[in-house]
Amino acid sequence: MSLHLIKLFRLSILLALTVFAVPCAAFERSLPGNAQAGPSSESREHEIAAIYRIAGQPSGSYHEAVTPEAQGTATAIESDLVFNRMGSKLEMKTSSSYREDAAGHLAEIAVDTSSSQQSTHVDVRVDGSSVQIKSTTGEKTYESHVPLSGTLAGPNAARKLILSGLHKPGDRVSYETFSPELGSVVTVTVTFVGKEDLAVEGELFKSLKLEQTMTGLPMKTSLWIDSEGWLLRQLLPSPVGDIEAVRTRSSPTALANIGGASLPSETFSGSIVRANVRLPKERLIERMRVKITHRQPELGWPDFRADNQRLIEKTPNYVVLEIERLDPKSRATRPMPGSGAMEPYLSANALLQSDEAEIKRIAESVVGSEHDAWRAARALQQWTNDNMHFDLGIAIAPASELARNRRGTCFGYSIMLGALARAAGIPSRVRMGYVYAGGIWGGHAWVDVRIGDEWISLDGALYSPGAADAARFSFLTSSLEEGALAGLGSLQQLFGHVDIEILQYTVAGESIDVPKSAKPYTITNNMYCNPWLGLSLAKPASFRYSGLDLTWPENTVIAMDGPHQERIEVKSLATSLPTETLNEGKYLEDAGLTGARSYSKVSGHTAMTVSSEEKAGTVLVENGAVWLFTATGPQAPKLLEQVVSSVVLKD
Repeated sequence: MSLHLIKLFRLSILLALTVFAVPCAAFERSLPGNAQAGPSSESREHEIAAIYRIAGQPSGSYHEAVTPEAQGTATAIESDLVFNRMGSKLEMKTSSSYREDAAGHLAEIAVDTSSSQQSTHVDVRVDGSSVQIKSTTGEKTYESHVPLSGTLAGPNAARKLILSGLHKPGDRVSYETFSPELGSVVTVTVTFVGKEDLAVEGELFKSLKLEQTMTGLPMKTSLWIDSEGWLLRQLLPSPVGDIEAVRTRSSPTALANIGGASLPSETFSGSIVRANVRLPKERLIERMRVKITHRQPELGWPDFRADNQRLIEKTPNYVVLEIERLDPKSRATRPMPGSGAMEPYLSANALLQSDEAEIKRIAESVVGSEHDAWRAARALQQWTNDNMHFDLGIAIAPASELARNRRGTCFGYSIMLGALARAAGIPSRVRMGYVYAGGIWGGHAWVDVRIGDEWISLDGALYSPGAADAARFSFLTSSLEEGALAGLGSLQQLFGHVDIEILQYTVAGESIDVPKSAKPYTITNNMYCNPWLGLSLAKPASFRYSGLDLTWPENTVIAMDGPHQERIEVKSLATSLPTETLNEGKYLEDAGLTGARSYSKVSGHTAMTVSSEEKAGTVLVENGAVWLFTATGPQAPKLLEQVVSSVVLKD
């Protein structure tokens, strides 16, 4: 039961990790290859099944079976959560077995997990003064250990402790156990809230309502159990809505056929923060100051310390951070020796599999004989950006799978780049936090590489040639030695619980202050003015402005609708590439505009135009930004010319 809390927290964060991926195959329903077959129904002492729901929609199943053994008790748990978003299917499977001795002390854990096409198997053995951990994914096994003092409770012992220790509201019990998801010993605290009548599938139970917390995780879960301590209902808030588990009498076949929740786009808005102003040339931001306000300050603040982040002010309710884009101050050669303080950042682990043959092959082919660590790291960043593809159907995948399939979210890009850097003898670590893009702040992951005595940020997904821009901040930095979820608490503290206000930013050497009273744009009569983007223009008198507040994944900044179904749109497409390397015609082709091209000057910039009778487009490229103006409907070329001729762009 306490272990089920860990599963829900894990699912919550895996969902959060998929939120910001920019544009899966179903799994076999048998256990992953290394999982042990479960006990026969005749030998089980007790078993329950539950249905997961996200935002009220059935989205997966949970099954738990407890079996007496000669030397203790075995608990088998299977969890399968499926949901669909934007045409992609994401499935997260966990199959676990826990063995405890006759005294209820945890002895062994075996876990198979998968949120991609490749499963990871973890064996845990409690051995006197330490916990021995073996993680296997692909053809590689990685070993580690965690120091231990005292004993750890198994799931069945924890259930009995809760029943014996909770009698009246306010009673509390605590125990230590091991979380393979977090890679650490954790303390679970359970508080008795009260008794409640609870109807489950038409049957009325006299339930005990509990609150459950775990060290390192700020969120509380609500839990309802029956008189014998078995799960009836569990509820956990998450960035995409409440994740709920409710006991069911449904057959295994019925549970296996749950297709997964189809979550609408607005479900994910809880973890996305709308920016107070829209940034120009976002991937070229050199410095930024932000105010982060906590809507649930009782969850506390994570550690914001990083080489390029400075904490300016901190209160219980808000912090002010300054972020700087750092370039290496000095050059360094590779490979760096893998010993001492840098060893965790150069060693292979179950995610950053820098010892995999294909990872080593790619790194060698990309880097070649290059000895300069920064130039080598930049080449690996470029390769990652060119060869990886976004896939919302994958949450967490190891480097061996990414090298084979080359698909993932921003977290996958970071795993790939981090593993390649280590294979090339360049220390790396993964950072997670928020990044600005297209009017919003969304969850993101990127990489730091060690160049000499400095950690320098690189992003393979939201690409900028060289060090990553400053339009981002992190609150978790990890070598991933203990696994992807070791810093779970930091993500839980902030995702879906903060507002972010841009106070100041610097681009092209110019610093801009953003007053608290600042408006994102102004409209006076027919004139639109956005001082932050440096854009102003006028609409035709008979048109009306629309689509003024769209954000990522939309890239339309302004839309104008005419009286005869005409429509004019202005899109801002961020780019960090030099102007001379961009293909203006490709932007027009991607917008469905083909035909003869003409050129003109727009606000001092050369612009390309393609037009037909009812569709026309103009593209203007400047360093750090691409502006695309389109018009559809009667007299489209004339309408487009009228609007574009009024455009003023401030560099």
